[in-house]
Amino acid sequence: MNYIELCIEIPEQKEYLTEILIAFLAEQEFESFADAKGSLKAYIPEKSFDEKETEKLLQRYNLNFFINKIEQQNWNKKWEENYDPIVVDDKLAIIAPFHNQIFNTEYKILIEPKMSFGTGHHATTYMMSQLISEYSMSEASVLDMGCGTGVLAIYASMLGAASVIAIDIDEWAYENTIENIQRNNISNVVVIKGDVTDIPQKKFDYIFANINLNILKRDIPQYSNYMDKGAFLFLSGFFETELNQITTLCKDYGLFFAKSIVKENWIACIFHKHI
Repeated sequence: MNYIELCIEIPEQKEYLTEILIAFLAEQEFESFADAKGSLKAYIPEKSFDEKETEKLLQRYNLNFFINKIEQQNWNKKWEENYDPIVVDDKLAIIAPFHNQIFNTEYKILIEPKMSFGTGHHATTYMMSQLISEYSMSEASVLDMGCGTGVLAIYASMLGAASVIAIDIDEWAYENTIENIQRNNISNVVVIKGDVTDIPQKKFDYIFANINLNILKRDIPQYSNYMDKGAFLFLSGFFETELNQITTLCKDYGLFFAKSIVKENWIACIFHKHI
């Protein structure tokens, strides 16, 4: 699958637009962002790219931009050149085969994505991992929606989950999760290529969803259906300013706010099913 790289020039006097643009582009299904001084790069699968809609957005703010088409075989190399390990407190290190450092964490997950978008939102991955660390997964049933590289599903298994189901609609993510669970010698994660309609008919103690705002708003009612009373829903992939939208929707489906953490304006939060 080919990707589109959208490169936006952002003058110093318009730096405040960066977060606004990321929010809008995320709603257009852009999957990853790289923010550098004077520019913003955004990435989206070629098949999902609506050039006219994107042009309309950027013309609204009078910004210059250009578009590159990137072949899928380039992503491993680009990812390796730019990816740093993620270390979550003293609990977890998410590393790649080419990282030679020694990490004195309780858990280590070895990840080698097929494309860089599994590592694009370091803040959300970090926060989800941090929140998961605080809960006992012992003998739990876990669902990881939009699993990407499979890192959260793998972590749940390492923390003692009895069974884990990981689902992603993207073929690369599906294949990559299978490879990464094998790479980490995990045996109790079942990987499914699909979306919310492909969730097996069972109840879960924990559901993870690190996805963009629109998909979360669409799928939260279904997540609630697959949660036992007392179950927890971990969410990320949206901004702190958008939390009220999620909280209101969750409450309508018996899911009540329990906790949140914020990093770089992104938020990760937990909801508890009371009924």
